[in-house]
Amino acid sequence: MLEQIDHRGKRFTIDDEDVVDDVARERRRRAELLKRQAQREIRELERAKAVAGSTGTNPDVEVLER
Repeated sequence: MLEQIDHRGKRFTIDDEDVVDDVARERRRRAELLKRQAQREIRELERAKAVAGSTGTNPDVEVLER
């Protein structure tokens, strides 16, 4: 990181490009993990709906719609 002083005399830092890249890389990795988790949950929901059938065996239980 590079420390600078602005025109008012206030200090600020400029992040190294590698640090910025690491942050972006971590955000992309986290987004990919969340996407995979959402896909797994959708598949589980679809399997549950298939097992329950159109109305299910218990009409008091409602299967969530996507």
